[in-house]
Amino acid sequence: MKILKLSLAFFVVQLFYLYQINAENLNAVRVIVNGEIITEFDINKRAYEAFSIAGQTYSKSELESKKTEIVQNAIDELIDRKILVQEAKKLLAEKPELSEKVEKNVDSFVKGAVDQVGSLYKFYELANKQGINPLQKRAELKNDLLIEEIMRENVYSKIIVTPKKIKNYYRDHVDEFSMKGSMSFRHILLKFSSYNSKEEGKTAADNLLNRLKSGEDFETLAKKHSRGPHADRGGLWSLDEASGFRKDLVAAISHLKEGEISPVIKSSLGYHIFKIEEVIAAQTLSFTKVQDEIRNTLFREEFIKKKKAYLKKLRKRVVIQRY
Repeated sequence: MKILKLSLAFFVVQLFYLYQINAENLNAVRVIVNGEIITEFDINKRAYEAFSIAGQTYSKSELESKKTEIVQNAIDELIDRKILVQEAKKLLAEKPELSEKVEKNVDSFVKGAVDQVGSLYKFYELANKQGINPLQKRAELKNDLLIEEIMRENVYSKIIVTPKKIKNYYRDHVDEFSMKGSMSFRHILLKFSSYNSKEEGKTAADNLLNRLKSGEDFETLAKKHSRGPHADRGGLWSLDEASGFRKDLVAAISHLKEGEISPVIKSSLGYHIFKIEEVIAAQTLSFTKVQDEIRNTLFREEFIKKKKAYLKKLRKRVVIQRY
């Protein structure tokens, strides 16, 4: 985490100098959208947020290679936001009642935030500590709500996800909703190398099995006698870990039920005894269980397409000047 923070700090410093052909400081104008400016500071702030998110996925070298792309995406996002807010303000001029609705929603959100921290004084105090200008934040929130209105009017309302599309998606992607069977278990391994002969090892394994069948605790015996991985925690292999266990041995115990103890099983390493902890059967989730998830997936896909088309249409009527 410390390395990531240092890397991000390094990128922030670099961002202050990236794409500054005519920019001398953070107040330099980089883009003008229908007369409204986007500054170097605006771009660096948006790019830093993008780097913070990307840093959770990419290594430092990968971030370095994507630096130009991330900054350019930040610029495009800011331009799109300007365009959408400008378009939304036109809608306010046509529907004055909408302005009152948006203001009420902003007030409601701020009131909720104030109530959460206890008082308006506390709200401003916390905001200042975090370097947040409450008035600026309020203006950003209002723009967010305006964009939501314009999206509802021109994008959301045009998205139709029919039952047929949902069923077709389920049919074509049924593998996405299939779950393989899995199990968790406890394991005891008596290695050949721990005994003078294989016969002696087999006798020790049989004795352990008899003690287990007589009711002795598997976890306790595994901690004491097992020489296998996870012996220190009673030989427990979780559902996720068991998927990496030897396939031949897992196949040998796959028929056992929860709570059952296996016979002694011989391998190239030694003798094994298993106790099944949990079994999850293979299954395919029914259409009824996943149809809402599919509907949301299809809605998101359509939203991305229609938003892109809507912005492309708006950009044709917008004057964008880059510096």
